[in-house]
Amino acid sequence: MIKRKNMKKLLLIMLSLFMLNSFAQQTGNVVFVSGTNKTMEITINNQLINQTPLSGVRITDLSSDYYNVTVRFTGNTRDIVRANLYIPPMSEIVYEVYAPDRRNARGDFLIKDIYPIDNRLPYFQPNAVFSMNTGGQNAGVSQGNNGGTVQSGQINININNNSAANNQVGQDGTHVVYVPDYAGEVGCTPPVTPERFENMLHTIENEMFESGKLRVAKQIIKTNNCMTVNQLTQILRLFDFDQTKLKLAKYAYDYVYDLENYYKVNNVFDFDSYKNQLDKYIQERD
Repeated sequence: MIKRKNMKKLLLIMLSLFMLNSFAQQTGNVVFVSGTNKTMEITINNQLINQTPLSGVRITDLSSDYYNVTVRFTGNTRDIVRANLYIPPMSEIVYEVYAPDRRNARGDFLIKDIYPIDNRLPYFQPNAVFSMNTGGQNAGVSQGNNGGTVQSGQINININNNSAANNQVGQDGTHVVYVPDYAGEVGCTPPVTPERFENMLHTIENEMFESGKLRVAKQIIKTNNCMTVNQLTQILRLFDFDQTKLKLAKYAYDYVYDLENYYKVNNVFDFDSYKNQLDKYIQERD
């Protein structure tokens, strides 16, 4: 028979192991893809990831939310892009990286996709996958073979990441309904899944300034192609100013599934003048 004191100790040990195991699983992946034909060297938190320049790199087992990333493009020592990037836990985020040019002197990281990590690492198959060890200051990088090939600057993006069933036509010849009780005009199909949408919200929320939130929101909406009005209103409520909400509401009109529900967007504005501007914009579009 186990004594009560030993039982408490055993329970504490089991609880600690459970918490450690749960914490260890909260890691994310990131993919960097060259926006041009140039290959790249990736450095994260002052640690060189790939000694051989590549046009596409996947890095797994990232345990922090933010990382200092430096991308050095081959061919020109001045082609360097730096940023403090958000890596969502339990997700894989894809950044397309562009070298500095005349239009953008600092270069850019554009969000191409975000999706939950599961047993299927879906579309990006580089010939090397790098894993960040989580051992503190002495953390290292290990490289694994993924069996694929890297094509210069090319990536096949599965934009919506929904199941194939969502795109099929029903047995009665009608299309799948994504919004219950909605039978109006459809602007796009299919909307993003709830799990994917949560990742989108977190990514926008983590931008510090209104302008940054707007930029990231536009990137995500354009990349994911389709959402419902209810999803859009949740994004719009992340912004403080009606002027910014109006800009995004106009931009997102082409990326909404249930168009005839668009009147619900008016509820996010504090002032009637912005509601009137959105109504006028929609009338002119129709």
